[in-house]
This record gives sequence, C-alpha cells and structure tokens, in this order.
Amino acid sequence: MTRAEIGSWQRGVGRRLLKRIGTAAGQAVLDFGCREGNYAEIAAQIVGPTGGVYALDKNREPLGKLASSISEQRVRNIVPVCTSGDASLPLMDASMDLVLLYDVIHLIGRSEGQSGQTAQPSTASARRVLLRELCRVLRPRGTVSVYCPHLTTHTDVNSEEDIVRELEGEGFLLADDFQTQLVHDATLVS
Repeated sequence: MTRAEIGSWQRGVGRRLLKRIGTAAGQAVLDFGCREGNYAEIAAQIVGPTGGVYALDKNREPLGKLASSISEQRVRNIVPVCTSGDASLPLMDASMDLVLLYDVIHLIGRSEGQSGQTAQPSTASARRVLLRELCRVLRPRGTVSVYCPHLTTHTDVNSEEDIVRELEGEGFLLADDFQTQLVHDATLVS
C-alpha cells in the first residue's frame, strides 16, 4: 500500500475500528508494538489535544519513521517509546484507558533462532508477564484490543480461543469479537 492508501484506510476503516473499540476524546492510549504508528496516528486524532498516545516498539527504525511523521505533521499528542523488548512497561500504574495489541502478541517472549537453529515460540508464561503489566497500567474498566494472527506458527497455542482463555485467566473479559480490515506495515489484512 502507498502512504496515500494507508491514509485513506486510516480515515475510513481504521477510524471506525478505533471508535468501535471505545477510543474517545481525552483518553490515554498505548499502541504496543506500534511499528510505524498507523494506529497511533488515528488514535491521536480521536483522543485530541486533551488525550495522548504512547507508541511503543522495540525496533528503532519504524519508530524513527513515526517520529519523523509526527514532527512533519506537528502532532503533539503521540510519544514514541523505544523499549528493550521485555514486557515491563515504562508507564505509571492505572495510566492508560486503552491498549492496542495488534499483530504483536505472538512475538512476546519469542526468540529468533541463531544461524540454523529453530526459533523458540512465544509462550503462555511470557505472555502472562505482559498481561499482568497491562493490568497494572490500565485504568479500571480499561480496554485491551487484540488482533492475533500467526498463533500456530509463532506460539505454543493453536487458536484465538486459547488467547482469550489466557486473557480471561488474568482478569480480562471478552466484550466483543469481530472481523475488519487492518493494516500491518504496508499490507491490508483481514
């Protein structure tokens, strides 16, 4: 997709998606594993000047692209945050209204194989550490929105139902389950 096509998706489907999951003016949003910030940009528009978006990723290159984009557009309510890749979040307790986990949960705790070795999959215990951190940073009645592809190839689980059970095991409740088109980097996925 071109940048113009991504922008068109953001103004249409992307905006409707974030509104559907409850994004509203004045909120604090964490886009965990944000890459170039396709969702962070939409969230920033919705939450407006009284809200804020923390765009967190462990990869400097896509965060640099986001930083350039928000500087160019003079966006003041997105804070790019580069992390080491571990699950601890550099955020205060009960500070977020919404967390986006889009196309990232399968990478939590996953280690890449070294020269010919097989990569180690993401495990429930590693994801549990992240989910507990999300509980810590979410305000009461906060929302976590999850899109979780690649489960059978990158994790120790086989289905979205397994991820839902993990979320419920940490005290989250499934409020809605729906399908829509998402953007991952420069690709439209369903």
